[in-house]
Amino acid sequence: MSRLNPATLESLMQVWGRVGRSPFPPSSSGKACEGSRRIPTADARLLRKAGIIEDASSTITGGWTIPFSVVEEKTTGLRRRWIAWPRDKNRDDPYEANVPLLHISHYLPPVMAEAASCLDLKAFFFQVSLPRETRHLFRCRVEDGTLVELTRLPMGYKASPEILQIITSAIAGVTTVVHRLWAAPPLVRDDVWIDNIRSAGSRSDATLWEAQVLRNADGRHATMGEDRESGATHYIFLGVQFDLRHTGRYP
Repeated sequence: MSRLNPATLESLMQVWGRVGRSPFPPSSSGKACEGSRRIPTADARLLRKAGIIEDASSTITGGWTIPFSVVEEKTTGLRRRWIAWPRDKNRDDPYEANVPLLHISHYLPPVMAEAASCLDLKAFFFQVSLPRETRHLFRCRVEDGTLVELTRLPMGYKASPEILQIITSAIAGVTTVVHRLWAAPPLVRDDVWIDNIRSAGSRSDATLWEAQVLRNADGRHATMGEDRESGATHYIFLGVQFDLRHTGRYP
């Protein structure tokens, strides 16, 4: 967090502070009805092994999550993603994440670049640890009735995307997020959306900055995904296919 500029650090602290707020007043904490959905035993075993859930502590339950899975289509095939939706926190917290997906025109200038490197952070929601004192706010049950709580930031909590956007932007060195010393060089255009990063410029500039981004991620123990394009002229970013092979170049 030392790399963030003061304004970004303040934003992160404000949104992160919401994670630990109970959706119920103290007198009613733990009395909300839990949902009927439970984690299948096989899934729970995998989630435990990955350190994403653990047996609930003795702290009174402060909030429930609804666990479910969705299937995503990736370039490498179909992938099942596990989601924990904290119904009570999402319903009762008026805060809305500030992660605007800008008009497509904002992401088009790099088509005039020579190349781009695209990276993504692997299951990034589950790489961000929840403070132990907040975990009782994110509980659910396994099929056998075992009460468990999340140890990682849940995909499904409405403030999570903004937290990840800031962290990913810091790793990518986005100029509006980090101190100048840690920012991408002027000849590299950085774009970030939640856990996706694109660095565009000349092939040498793009690949050199890609290497720095990977070092930044490694320094924060963030695992990158396998879907990676290095100095590419043909790639997909935010679901849009970019082909730089048939475009003009700025002098």
